[in-house]
Amino acid sequence: MSVEAPARRPQRERRRTTIRIFSSASDAPRARRPSDVFLLLGTLIAAALGTVPAPDATALDTAAANLAAAVPGLFGGVWEVAYDVLLIWPVVLLTATVVARSRLRIGRDMVVGLVATIVYLAGFAATTGTDLGAALTDWLDPAGDHAAYLGVRVAIATALIATAAPHLSQPLRRFGRWILVLGVLATVALGAGALLGTVAGVLLGLAGAATAHLLFGSPGGRLTPSEVADALADLGVQAVDLAPGPLDARGVATMLGRTPEGRPLRIKIFGRDARNGQLIASTWSSLRLRGASPKFGSGWQQVQAESLVSLYAERGGVPVMPVIAAGVAAEGDAVLVLDADGRPFDALDADAIDEATVEATWRAFRRMASIGVALGRVDAGSLVLRADGSVAVGDFSDAAMGVEGRGLDADAAQVLVVTALLVGREPAVDVAARVLGPEALERALPYLQRAAMDPAVAHEVKRRGWDLDDLRLLAEQETGSAPPDLEQLRRVTWGSILKLAILGLIAYTLVSAIADVGLSNIVDEFRSAGTTEVILALAISPFVAFPQAVSTRGATLAPVGFFPVLMLQYGIQFIALAVPSSAARVALEVRFFERVGVKAAGAVSIGVIDSVVGFAVQLTLIILITVSGLASLHLFGSGGSSSGSGSGQAIDWRAIVIGVVLLLLAVGVALAIPRVRRFGRRFLDGLRQGAADGRDALRVLRHPRKLGALLAGNLGTQVLQAIILGVCLAAFGRSASFAELILVNTFVCLFAGFMPVPGGVGVFEAAMTAGLIAIGVPQAAAASTALLYRLVTFYIPPAWGGFAMKWMRANRYL
Repeated sequence: MSVEAPARRPQRERRRTTIRIFSSASDAPRARRPSDVFLLLGTLIAAALGTVPAPDATALDTAAANLAAAVPGLFGGVWEVAYDVLLIWPVVLLTATVVARSRLRIGRDMVVGLVATIVYLAGFAATTGTDLGAALTDWLDPAGDHAAYLGVRVAIATALIATAAPHLSQPLRRFGRWILVLGVLATVALGAGALLGTVAGVLLGLAGAATAHLLFGSPGGRLTPSEVADALADLGVQAVDLAPGPLDARGVATMLGRTPEGRPLRIKIFGRDARNGQLIASTWSSLRLRGASPKFGSGWQQVQAESLVSLYAERGGVPVMPVIAAGVAAEGDAVLVLDADGRPFDALDADAIDEATVEATWRAFRRMASIGVALGRVDAGSLVLRADGSVAVGDFSDAAMGVEGRGLDADAAQVLVVTALLVGREPAVDVAARVLGPEALERALPYLQRAAMDPAVAHEVKRRGWDLDDLRLLAEQETGSAPPDLEQLRRVTWGSILKLAILGLIAYTLVSAIADVGLSNIVDEFRSAGTTEVILALAISPFVAFPQAVSTRGATLAPVGFFPVLMLQYGIQFIALAVPSSAARVALEVRFFERVGVKAAGAVSIGVIDSVVGFAVQLTLIILITVSGLASLHLFGSGGSSSGSGSGQAIDWRAIVIGVVLLLLAVGVALAIPRVRRFGRRFLDGLRQGAADGRDALRVLRHPRKLGALLAGNLGTQVLQAIILGVCLAAFGRSASFAELILVNTFVCLFAGFMPVPGGVGVFEAAMTAGLIAIGVPQAAAASTALLYRLVTFYIPPAWGGFAMKWMRANRYL
């Protein structure tokens, strides 16, 4: 019993003498695939983002045109041929659907995809001000006067080729992709379209194809029973009575059959649907759940992974459905052959499963946990009742080895829900406690939530009107444990998305109200932004974490390297999008410093010390700059000149007095609220409890070198952020003195830090706009600078912060 390498087919040469055009039979079943939904939404969103500079040519378009002009003339003929083939190949495909027998439906799909693309082109043309009528008239002529935006010929060719692609054999699909790539290059090289407009054409063509596939479905190009039989024969497995099985949620096709001796077989076929399904499901999980990551792999890699875990589990004593063989079929689809002597739980009658079956299931999972194997995804189809009455694990497609802790506990929670659906909640909890033990069952309770369940299981729970809280309560009563805090599995929820959208709306409303500018004015400012300055601001942004790391190291006496603390700062930038930045900093720093040996209270003190010193530095900068007269914020006046020069202005004492009065009123109102007073008492109690450990952390202030690092790090952070703000301001042709930049940035950071809004979204942008206006920056430029500054310092940094989080987890700093 072993997994064989992909076999070389002796019959393959004979088969390849026949040219195969279509990937499946004309009457092959079609399906609407989730990948088409993602493709449609993704291409439309990407094209919409490209409308910001449209229809004018950008620096990128000019650079691409100059590069094409610099290419030796020898390639001129190649580009002309590629540009012509871009039109000829779709016509050939459309003609083939008419000539070939029973393929008219493909031609219908291509026409619908073409019409949908033209509709999208018309919509985007109206948005960007492109003359689509002229473009549609001249698109046949590469020397015509084409618009700078929206490549019509590329869009039409992409729509036709992409719509037909699922119906074609693999060589023809690859040929079509190369036609599109060369056609895009030729369009730019011949000057028939600008780079961004050509890319937008490709995106809209793909959107049109996805629309056609969603309307009519598309075949998966799955193997026929005869092709599967041939592939199994090459692997040394004789199979008869093959019949197509269902296509699972991840896109893996199945076939059922038997050997000539009567042994039942289950064949899993990993083709294009399986690859797309794995990528989409894993990507969605990585966006939605903590700890998940996208999976990129071919069908053969998926087969290898599943086979390896299955064999390892079998060798470790776990009852499994044995792997018989594995290989690759002639069309490139990977094939996995399993013993099928049994029936999945979801195919059994309700009275076929009793408590003894559930007990056998838990014993299998307990054994699997003992060798560190977690299924990752558990549903009734993952479990098999064999002919002899024993229970086996039948699906290792999402399983992993070397798992401990949360992965095993999440598996146990899923098994508890699945068994409760089969035999009832009380019997399921009783058997789980008896087999696992109270402690193991208690560890699974934080994962007893919808986010940890397979979507099919969660849907079944909802259909029955169950509440997982009731199941958790039963388990708590069985184990005698206190109600657990649920594990924070969700990275993004619909509520958080809605909250962020509302905050974004508030931000825009505040910016518009303060600056009295509309979205069109802001877009115009962004179109005129200097590319060099934007790139420079992006390049400086990652270095802000360096002085932050210096200040954090200065806040502790614990020996910790600079690079891990730098990764900590990038990690803080990553999670600051979901929770307020101060809370993110404290929570992550506590976990980080606990890992390097600092006690919990001391770890909290490190964050507090760093924050307090940062606050002191900010306050000192504001007072020094204002009192010295280097700069001031005219929040109640007209401001200075349009250049942003406001040096030497008098102190606005009225603003200071009003600000102090408002602050005192806010404190008085807060103290009058009982809930706030209770929170204050709990906070003081927590400080007293942690005073002993915190006192050790405060010893850092007695070390001049550490105190210097704290001050220098926080000061350096403000200076670097002010530099970035100045670069962003310069991108819109404006300038301000360095003192003004530091004053505005420091004041806004201090102000936004007091606001109970995640990341200061909306509040920060509005305050920054007001601050820039107060030093004399025109309204539209101020709003645009505030948005660009937040983009490069807050919304983009999580891109590299995600890698820092993975590094810290891999090196056990979290």
